[in-house]
Amino acid sequence: MIKHVKYLIVAGIFLSFNQPRDKTPNEKDIIDFIIKNKQNQLKLLENLVNINSETSNVEGVKRNGEIIQSELEALGFNVKWHNLPAEMHHAGSLVATIKGNSGKKILIIGHLDTVFPIDSPFQRFTLSSDHQYATGPGVIDAKGGVVTILYVMKALHHVGALNNADITIVLTGDEELAAKPTSISRKTLIDIAKNSDIALGFEFALSPDELIVGRRGLDEWFLTSTGKSQHSATIFQPDTGFGAVYEASRVLNEIRQNLSLTPGLTINTGLLLGGQKVHEDLETGTGSASGRKTIVPAIAYAHGDMRFLSDQQRNEAQKNMVQISTRSLEGTNSSISFKPIIPPMQATKSNDKLLALYSTINQNLGGSAIKAASPALRGGADISYTSPFIKAGLDGLGPWGKGAHTENETLEIKALTIATQRTALFIADYIK
Repeated sequence: MIKHVKYLIVAGIFLSFNQPRDKTPNEKDIIDFIIKNKQNQLKLLENLVNINSETSNVEGVKRNGEIIQSELEALGFNVKWHNLPAEMHHAGSLVATIKGNSGKKILIIGHLDTVFPIDSPFQRFTLSSDHQYATGPGVIDAKGGVVTILYVMKALHHVGALNNADITIVLTGDEELAAKPTSISRKTLIDIAKNSDIALGFEFALSPDELIVGRRGLDEWFLTSTGKSQHSATIFQPDTGFGAVYEASRVLNEIRQNLSLTPGLTINTGLLLGGQKVHEDLETGTGSASGRKTIVPAIAYAHGDMRFLSDQQRNEAQKNMVQISTRSLEGTNSSISFKPIIPPMQATKSNDKLLALYSTINQNLGGSAIKAASPALRGGADISYTSPFIKAGLDGLGPWGKGAHTENETLEIKALTIATQRTALFIADYIK
């Protein structure tokens, strides 16, 4: 009997711990406002989705931004475009600021562009027959995130919380294909991050109970191998050696053997060319090679990417790849170089604390506990550029669905309301 009583007491404590607590009047107002305006939010999403904003469609990206600009200005934000140089052919970033005296500086990040070109057959917002789902370019990546940001701000404005807020919103126009060099195209974002405490990213969530505390970084690598251009009958002989193609193959295979089992590290060869002459068009990702079957290849070229969890992991991998490239086959030579693309968003204890706060809010809303998605599942994003400069960050705060970057991109509509409520309640509590 005593054992049963102990069990009931423990069970009762566990259940009470997981019970949603009572909402404050301010929290109720925020929740009610978002629910009341969910159709308006969905209509705005439809309007944005139906304006093509593929990264290179500068006009379409700016049209989307102008809609958001007017909405934010009505809430008291100071909004302006930070344009890129004309020769970069991208739209730049829309930046909105509101300055309060909370002493807690929040950077909010989204993007206005999509991957779907203006001639794509996938152009329109479409509701499912049961109104539970919507498809269209950007419904989750990331126009769904943009309207989440906007209605978070509307809800905070409704309860007067923006009066004390210090928030900067950066909506980039080329997240899907950042203009190079990123030292220019991400300068505005990085400069703002240097003066911010936390960053909240509104890429789509993987599921209702997962958020992102870490993302892998991204580098490019370039391998060039050379050999002696001799008649093929002499290959493998000391005076000729093995040729450029065998040498490049050796390097790539040793990279696979030495590094493919490193957790969180991936090294992909996206393009491989070999022969007497090779050429790659970096802009289009295409290449050409010419040669003859009777001539030992003079040159081989490989271009790929490397994704990594931390700067240390990247540095160690690069060191290994360089060492591998120097152990050349007879009669050949190899060199490998690297180009940084996106830094890692390293998973930190500070990020975990933000996740814990979001998890509590989600449970108070009647949802489940939120866990961290594996950094290995998500590549780089705009929040990654801010990671070296902020105290803490969290990403994947947009709504969830499926099929991002495909013509089956689908939003689970109720996710809009939940994602908006979670962030609005988080910010209201964070700045008070």
